[in-house]
Amino acid sequence: MARRRKRRRTKRQEHQKRIVRPRILLPRAKLVRTQSPFYTRMPELVFRVPPLGTPEATRLQRLMDMDVAFQLKLKELERRLPHFVTSRVKGGSGFPLSELLRWYFWEYLNRLNKHGPESFPLSFNVVQSFMRFNREYMLFDLRDEVEHLISINDYFRWYDSGDMPKEPRSLQDILTEGTIYSYEIVSDPGALRICGDSQQVFAGVSFVRHDWELSCLLLAGENPPLHSDRDVLDSQPMTPAPGREGFAPAPELTVQDRYLDGYGGFAKVIVLTRFDLRNGKHDVRYVLLDDGPLFSVLTDDASVFRDLPPADVEAYRQAAIDGLERYDDLFSALAAMIYLPAFFAVQPDSVQEFEVSTQLHAMREDKRVRQTIEELGESQCVSRRSIRCLGVAFGRDEVSERKITPPEMQFKCDGYWKAIGPQELGEDKNGDLVVGRTWVSRHESWSARSPQSFMLLRNKRDLDGPDPGVVYIQRSAAHDVNVYKVGLTRRSADVRAAELSSATGVPLPFGVLANWEVGDCALVEQRIHQRLAAFRINPRREFFRCELSLIVQTIGAVINELV
Repeated sequence: MARRRKRRRTKRQEHQKRIVRPRILLPRAKLVRTQSPFYTRMPELVFRVPPLGTPEATRLQRLMDMDVAFQLKLKELERRLPHFVTSRVKGGSGFPLSELLRWYFWEYLNRLNKHGPESFPLSFNVVQSFMRFNREYMLFDLRDEVEHLISINDYFRWYDSGDMPKEPRSLQDILTEGTIYSYEIVSDPGALRICGDSQQVFAGVSFVRHDWELSCLLLAGENPPLHSDRDVLDSQPMTPAPGREGFAPAPELTVQDRYLDGYGGFAKVIVLTRFDLRNGKHDVRYVLLDDGPLFSVLTDDASVFRDLPPADVEAYRQAAIDGLERYDDLFSALAAMIYLPAFFAVQPDSVQEFEVSTQLHAMREDKRVRQTIEELGESQCVSRRSIRCLGVAFGRDEVSERKITPPEMQFKCDGYWKAIGPQELGEDKNGDLVVGRTWVSRHESWSARSPQSFMLLRNKRDLDGPDPGVVYIQRSAAHDVNVYKVGLTRRSADVRAAELSSATGVPLPFGVLANWEVGDCALVEQRIHQRLAAFRINPRREFFRCELSLIVQTIGAVINELV
């Protein structure tokens, strides 16, 4: 018996040595790091981290502290992660949709790090389609992007002509699976808009296709907003939901931050939904109203009501239906916009493709950006983004109204994303692992409302004035990235582009990116040049070196103010 106890004690001591030794002998730990259970299963552990303060969390922390390979990997991740985030946040085109997607990237990163995956907002249900889980950095990363610049008037003119495809399923051949297709809409006071309880304008729309499912994000604006500035300022402090006590409104944001740049007086509205292209089905709906420091959310996602007392569910459902009715036409417009990829595909010869520089390029001399490039390499730091553009023109020939009939989409909700326990792995529709939630199949139609026909009205603005003409944005492929000509002509922008292209010293022709017909072109041009003065290359020339998104927003803002 004594010999057996001694043998057991010896085995226990050897087991303890096997655990302790890697903490002391760092070189050996590096040699055997691939054998570490934490190193090889690190991504899985991120999925299973229990809440802080629980016995499970304390035990897991102790085990991780004892695993040298895990600690080495963690230190490497801590060093590289800030650079990776910089490359993503500052690697966009600067257009509103690009910035919105990067805001979601940043928001999810913060929530995952500070509160865990169970803290993700309701918008995760749809926005998760625009992201993939990066197992190297343990965060949600944006998918590849293809960006476009359009006029909403041009699109709905084409849509109303009947030339668009008749079957939504045809989009599967146009849209590359898992790629974000964004369509930035050039602002113009005379653009078609929805006129109901409020005027609603379109700033941009993004799509991403996974198999037959098309996830959609529409950035819109409304004036007046559902919640006035006074309502927002007078609202009571937010009461966090159970388990989200760490959340609070963003103190650095005010009610002025809720408005769209280039659209005077229009507060941001984000619309999210999904379409089944094969079966013509329409899924759950979300409306996020920007109230400055926070968002107000309207949705028919039944998972929202799972924690409510049964007696309160019906009242909340009715409130959701009433709130969503205000935005029915926005959902119908979004359904009609799913053919935007086809709009570009059917006229390839008219598409201009050019590059814009990102903040990473503009800030390449900044110390932090230089460190990011050195750490990650040039290939991981996007300095230029390609934009596809159909020449955008705003003039007198636009009809005052259009009746739009969206594709037939029957409302049917097949499921929703449900929050799961901190030590559980979730699955998506295809059975793949996801973080923090799992797909729950269901068949419920309490909020059933398919997209309906709606009217788009053109805002009337006086194009007659003392000096009628056209203000334009043009560029030549011979010029550096982010160099644009912003000028005026009293003829057509295309005629002016042809004149510039034939001038001596211009090796490549000019192309018109956008032009606006105005009643006093000299005054409008003067105001635009004044606001862009800091970016003017030569005071005697009309060339500016800055982001195209800034020029578009500036022109829209000036014209809005002078209408």
